[in-house]
Amino acid sequence: MLTLQESDASALTDGVRIRQLSHHITQIFMTLLPKVEINGSSKIVVSLGPRGGEDLFDNVLGVTNIFIEDFDFKKFLSLDRLNQDKKLLEELRLALVAIAIRKDSNSASVEIINSTAEAVSELQFELETPIKKLSKISKDKKRKINIYRLLNAQVGEGWYYEENSPTANKIWMHELPGFIDRSDLFKSSEINENYYQIKNRFGKVVFEVAL
Repeated sequence: MLTLQESDASALTDGVRIRQLSHHITQIFMTLLPKVEINGSSKIVVSLGPRGGEDLFDNVLGVTNIFIEDFDFKKFLSLDRLNQDKKLLEELRLALVAIAIRKDSNSASVEIINSTAEAVSELQFELETPIKKLSKISKDKKRKINIYRLLNAQVGEGWYYEENSPTANKIWMHELPGFIDRSDLFKSSEINENYYQIKNRFGKVVFEVAL
């Protein structure tokens, strides 16, 4: 789990949330990142701005918390959205490299971090992924339903339903923009002659389309 956010002690314009602005970046990064151990943590939190009274963590109970205390918010907010994305990606890359080399050189992990950041940039900060486990075909083969996860600056994280039929249409599965990872929410699917359904990991229906 990877989070990029503002620190509690940072001074930001009302309504500006780094965690929301960076959600698509951290999620694309994690999607593209090969399996690698950076410092043994299962959760890394990169906070921009003064640390204040917050604690630093270095793989304490699997969590690492690092601060970029000299981050220039005024300059950042003067940038257009693409350059904001580039700045956030660079801060994320530098923070992860700093964590990776804190105890040893860890050149292999540093190379993976750098190449993943480059891949995110080459994608222009947008990634659309078909969720194959949720795809379904009706028994009569007339309906094929696909689910996609879209990550970009406009929607943050957006999941949508698409059916390839003569009356095909695209249906967003939640309110936009979205800033949470819905992978566990949209866990399994089923189809019959009456409906297509998606259930969460507890078996509760969280999305349905009448057919």
